[in-house]
Amino acid sequence: MKHVLVADDHPICAATLVMAAHAASHDAVVEVVETLAAVEHCLRQQPYALVLLDLMLPDAQGLAGPALVHAIQPDTTFAVVTARDDADTMRAVQAIGARGFLSKATPVDTMIAAIATLLGGGRWFAEPASPDPAPGVTMIARLGALSAAQLRVLRAVARGLPTKQIAYELDLAEPTIKSHLSGIFRKLGVTNRTQAVLAYRMIEDTGAIDAGGPADNPIPL
Repeated sequence: MKHVLVADDHPICAATLVMAAHAASHDAVVEVVETLAAVEHCLRQQPYALVLLDLMLPDAQGLAGPALVHAIQPDTTFAVVTARDDADTMRAVQAIGARGFLSKATPVDTMIAAIATLLGGGRWFAEPASPDPAPGVTMIARLGALSAAQLRVLRAVARGLPTKQIAYELDLAEPTIKSHLSGIFRKLGVTNRTQAVLAYRMIEDTGAIDAGGPADNPIPL
């Protein structure tokens, strides 16, 4: 068995990494945590074949995450998976000891190949994302920017529910639902419900979102 630790506090991003790890290795055992404190706890309990680390965990600042992983388990392969996919950040984490650097805008197939390479003892340092990535790749990154509340609303919209019914099911006021919808449209770069649902379905088809939805079962293991 290959123990993999995924550290990401966003449900869709974490779910994508879990799916990619299982696709990369049939014997991968994946654990998901959402804070740097939880990362430290896990690293002190057992060795890992691979750690996939988001730089922007809620209790982490700067390069604290990579530094912590390298300090506790210096021989463990770890890779940074981040929206901060600039060349300076890539060089900085590489200098600390990271064996991989992946943008959250990375296509799922490439993510799987990268994880397989890392689990096989290789390195993976992709170039920073191009200014105009493919639409599907961009949408994965945009969905990753939604809050948990916005994800719940988007899933309800994808079920075809009207605003009033969504408000009832989520126990929220209708103006709150409308506010969430405005935020969803803005973050996804769409203008209406139909476009938002199409974006959601496109990512759902990649396997990054399971049938239960990101809110009800955010981290499918």
